[in-house]
Amino acid sequence: MNAKISIRPLLAALTLCLGATTAAMAIPPEGCGPRGCPSERSAGHPFQGMARLHDELKLDPKQEALWQEAERTTQASFRERGEQMRRDRQEALAALSQPGADLRAVLRRMDQSREAGRQARDADRERWLAVYDSLDGAQKEKARLFLKTRIERMGEGRRAGPGGPPGR
Repeated sequence: MNAKISIRPLLAALTLCLGATTAAMAIPPEGCGPRGCPSERSAGHPFQGMARLHDELKLDPKQEALWQEAERTTQASFRERGEQMRRDRQEALAALSQPGADLRAVLRRMDQSREAGRQARDADRERWLAVYDSLDGAQKEKARLFLKTRIERMGEGRRAGPGGPPGR
């Protein structure tokens, strides 16, 4: 008995799972304020350790204003992207629940949303680079070391896999 298997449902399910996973990762944990989360141990959270870096930099008023603007807009953008991903997921599910759904149209919409998210992240990055540009040499060195440590930790978490660091 030869059954004809279509890859479209599998591709759609995979796409939706990836979208849902990405959306779940983009939502900040409950209780996080403008200076980050109460527990800075929330690995991978975009604002992890930022309050500590802010305190270490001892910003002047101009730098502080740039920091506050970058922080405020980044957090708002972060929340909006999470909400948009939830809306996109609901729209995709609604579209795919219809018989004869156009998978290309659903994926095209997801691509457009992903591009809008990339543009928002790029704008956030430019705001933070404006903060960096306003720093003096010693402050830039502290920022460099903070970023280096953060990137090292990100790499450790990715290598460790779902069970945590090796040896656990």
